[in-house]
Amino acid sequence: MKKVEYPIDKREWHPSLIPGPVVLISTYNPRKEPNIAPKSWLQMVSFRPPILMFSGTKGNTTEENILATECFGVNFVDSSMAAKVFECVRWFGAERIQKLGLTLFEASKINAPLVQECKAHLECQLHGVQEVGSGFVVFGEIVAGSIWEEVLKVDREKRYELLDLIVFLEDGLFARIDKALRI
Repeated sequence: MKKVEYPIDKREWHPSLIPGPVVLISTYNPRKEPNIAPKSWLQMVSFRPPILMFSGTKGNTTEENILATECFGVNFVDSSMAAKVFECVRWFGAERIQKLGLTLFEASKINAPLVQECKAHLECQLHGVQEVGSGFVVFGEIVAGSIWEEVLKVDREKRYELLDLIVFLEDGLFARIDKALRI
């Protein structure tokens, strides 16, 4: 098969070559007002200690809250929430939480809320930040995790079906991770 040139600007990728898990990053500001923000550029960077990273924008509310409180929650979105999460960038703060119909609860080890409607969560302490090009990368050490008990009661391959996680492909398109393939 013949290979052809492909653009290096991710916004021009059709198909996307780097899908990203869709999550809601949850934070409090210093006055303990909650905030959530959809993100899809998230990945692990270290096993010991367990550190993940996500890409954001310098000066945005979420990133400012993380710098002030030094922690954040990662809430994993399933396909039933996809349309709402993609729409939610139109609103901010309490209005975004209300329009999405989300229920927040306190994390166990950090000073941040978590989203009840999500089936899995990670609690992170700020490990560091780095400006990279037009982006702002946040590194968080995972200090706690939680998942719906029902997910852990089935065989490993079926757990992905129950989690029903989604990945962002390109504007308006996402894919479900609902089947594991054993190699």
